[in-house]
Formats: sequence, C-alpha cells, structure tokens
Amino acid sequence: MQIMLFAGCFILFIAFEASAQDTTLRPQTISIFSSYQPVLKQADKLSLTTSLPETDTTHPRLIYNIPALNLHFTYQPIPLSPLAMMNDTAAPLYRYFVEASAGSYLTTMLRAGIGSGRIDSTATQTPFTYAVWMNHLSSKGSLAYQQFGYDRVEASGRYFSPNIAYDGDIQFQRDGLYYYGYNHDSLHYQKDDLRQVFTRFGMQVGMSNIRENAVGINFHPILNLTSFSDFYEHRESSFDVEAPVEKKIADGISISVSYVGKFSTFSDQQASASVSNTISAIHPALHIVKEGFILHAGLNPSWTNNQFFLLPDIVNETQLIKEKLILSSGWISYFIQNSFEHLSTENPYFVGYPMQPYNTRVEEKYTGIKGSLAGHFTYNTKFSYVTYHDRPLYLNDSLDGKTFYVVRESKLEAYQLHLELNYMSEENVQAGFRLNWFNYFHQQTEQKPWGLVPFQADVYVRITAWNKLHLYGDIFAWSGSFYRAKDLSAHKTSGVLDANLGASYEINTNFEAGLDVHNLFNSVYERWHQYPSLGMQILGSVRIKF
Repeated sequence: MQIMLFAGCFILFIAFEASAQDTTLRPQTISIFSSYQPVLKQADKLSLTTSLPETDTTHPRLIYNIPALNLHFTYQPIPLSPLAMMNDTAAPLYRYFVEASAGSYLTTMLRAGIGSGRIDSTATQTPFTYAVWMNHLSSKGSLAYQQFGYDRVEASGRYFSPNIAYDGDIQFQRDGLYYYGYNHDSLHYQKDDLRQVFTRFGMQVGMSNIRENAVGINFHPILNLTSFSDFYEHRESSFDVEAPVEKKIADGISISVSYVGKFSTFSDQQASASVSNTISAIHPALHIVKEGFILHAGLNPSWTNNQFFLLPDIVNETQLIKEKLILSSGWISYFIQNSFEHLSTENPYFVGYPMQPYNTRVEEKYTGIKGSLAGHFTYNTKFSYVTYHDRPLYLNDSLDGKTFYVVRESKLEAYQLHLELNYMSEENVQAGFRLNWFNYFHQQTEQKPWGLVPFQADVYVRITAWNKLHLYGDIFAWSGSFYRAKDLSAHKTSGVLDANLGASYEINTNFEAGLDVHNLFNSVYERWHQYPSLGMQILGSVRIKF
C-alpha cells in the first residue's frame, strides 16, 4: 500500500515538472476505438389477406342537435291544430228502394227503383251502369170526375268503353184525366165522353267521348224516337237528333258546330188526315273562356216548314268582382216546336191540334248580374225583352168551358224579370227565393194573352237535423190568367197564395217515414178556368231502401 502511494506521488511530480519546463500548448485530440457494429434485427413479414365486409342491415340512429331558431314578435299567433284526414271511402249506395204513400182525396202513390250502384275501377266486371224505376200517382176530388192518374216506367243505362261512353234510355208514360171543368148543375155528361188518356213511349240513344282523342274533337250525338197518342186516336211520331262537335284550337278558345233536327208527323185516325212539322238548325259558334271572361258568339241558321231564318246566338259573362259580381248579357233566338206532345204538356185540356202547324220563334235580349256572397249565398238576376212570333195561346170554349182551343198569336212582346237567391249551410240548411214576372204587351192578333201566367214566386227552406230528420216547406204565389166569358169579354182568374209542409225521419238505415201537407191554407185555385184544385191534401209515406 505504501509502495502504491509512493509511486503515484512520483508520477505526479514528474508531470508537474515537465509542464513547468514546456510552455508551448499542443492541440489535443481524442481517439475513440470501438469494435461495436449496430445491427437491426430482421423483422418478420406479415401475410395479409382481404375480404368484403359483412352487410350491415341495421339502420344507424343519427342524433342531430340543431339549435332552435325562435323569432319573438309583439303579438301571439293562434296555434294551428291540423285535423286528421278522413278515410277516402264513399258510403255504400242503396241499390233498391220502395216507397208507398196514401192520403186524403183517395191519393195513392207508389215508387220503386233498382240501380247498379257505383263502378269499381279495380273490378273486372263489365263497366256498365243501369237504373230502372217506376212511379204511380192518383187522386180523386170531391167534384164529379175530378180525378187523374199518372204512371211512368223508365230504364236507363250507360256503358263505358276505354274512350267512349254509350247511353240508352227507354220510357213509358200514361196520364189519365177527365174534362170536369163545366157547370155540373146544368150540364151532364157520360164518363166516357169526358175521358182523356195520353200515352207516350220514347227511346233515346247517345254516345260521347270521355277522353281526348287524337284529333282533339269532342262529340255527343243524341237520337230520340217518340210515339205520343191520346184516347181519341190522335197520334204523333217524332224523330229528334242533336249532334254537337267541338274542337279546341288554343288555350281557352274552341269552336263548335251543332246540328239540331226535329221531325214530327201528326195523324188523326178518325179523320184520316196527317200533317208534318219540321225544324232544322245548324249552330256554328266560337267559345272563349278566360279568367273572369266567357264569350259564346255564334249564329243559328234555322229552317222550319220551308222557311229560313238567320238567328243570333251571343252570350257573354264578365266578372266585375271575382265570383261576387258577374255581368251576364246576351242576344239569343231559337225555335220551340209546337208538337202535339208539347201542347198537351202545356195544357192537357186542349182539343183541336192545328192541321197547319207552326212553330214559335223566340227572340230574347237580356242583361243581369249574378254571383256568390259570403260563401253561403248565390244570386241571379236577369231583365229581358222577349218577343214571341207565332205563340200558341189557349182560349177556353165559351159554350161549356171544359175544353180549350189553340189560337195563334202572330206577335207578342214582354218584359221579363227573373230573381233568384239561394242559401246553403253545410248541406244541413237550404233556403231560397225565386220570382218570374212577365209584362205582356203589343198583342197583334188576340185581345189578351189567353192562359199565360204572368207572375210566379216561391220561398222554400230545407233543414236536416241529426242526419235523420228532414224538414221542408215552401210558400208559393201565382197570379191569375186571362180567359173569355160567354159574352166574349175578357176576365182573369183569381191568384193564389198557399204553402206546403213536409217532414221525413230515418228510423234506421233501411226504413224512413214521412208526412206531407199540400195546400196548407186550403186554397182552391184555378190554373185553367173552371178547373179548381183539390185543396188541402195530407199524405203519409213509408220508404224502404236496401
């Protein structure tokens, strides 16, 4: 130990002496000797294989966090609560019904009907609809032979092809009455001498396009065949045809041409005489339908019994205030065929059909306003200047007064005022007022407008409560008509003011009962001179539908 300590001190002394003697500094270097070589370890290579991911059939639940954007106003709006939509399924229709009624004056009424109902567009059966119904009504008054009967049977059908609808209709009608309008104290007749029966058989066929065709033409031809006869072997055969065609040429603009033909032959079997009555007309027209404006401008060239007339056909509607105030005006002219059936319908007590037939030419110039108000009211007013050429009038027989003869008024002018106001509220309440007034003047042939009623008005109301109780009522008024007394002076029948009331109640879905009261004020009025009405009439009814 001492030897090692002595050696260390000796080495330090030698080094100190050397450094003290050599003052020159030499650069110093450091040498590092190493045999270490760094080597990275060989990594293992991975073997990767790919495959399609499995189908994920679960819907991700996405949660959105959208901040509410609120606008604050000084007013508070009323919250909206949407109503649930009702099922768009129509209630089933009743396909059959039977109604029977009976009442005062030995009144009986029977009605029945059969229908096919709606067409199911998804069904495979033939798209054919049909309806058959019949009606019988008869009454007997307190006067001798004051009785009448009415019977009607009708069947109609419609067949739908892909592009065209075909229509058909067959009618049979029988009206029986008696000429009871005479003085029963001084005159006496046998029942067969007063009997009259009108029988009508008619058939109608037609067709119309239900889809627009390749040429863009709409058509609807109609053909009517009618046989009309009475108890005294008077017979009339009629053939009527109407063939309208319309072509759209621009948006809201179209042109049309229509042919109308009425051909009838009246024969008196007892007198072995016959006469023909014809009307033919062609109606070319231009139609313009724009928002707030409608124009129908055309001509009506017509031929009747070998005479030609060029008649106007112009109608215009202009909205002054949308849907609330519409100005309507027109200048139209047309013919009314005075056939045996037409005259018998106007006055069933007329006799003596003219063997030199003529038809009535009507010319009307009118203006008026119409529209709707407050969503519940509709109104229509019209003021017209009307001229009748060859108007048939009904002049009573001055001997016993029970029949009327047809007289020919060559020209009759009139001012006409038509007013109409209707109210409807949710189909539960309906009410209305209607008025027609004619001021006849300038008769050229006859002394008075025999048999024409210049004034008619009525007020009606219909109410449905609890969807089962149906109430109705109306008040009507007529003015009298002119007739000729035995001294050939002109007189006027009395006017009338009366009312009708009725009610019906649906006991269940299949049964309904009703009660009607006609002529509530028991007014006995005469539509035709010496033919009084029945007076107050009470009628009860039962209806079955299924």
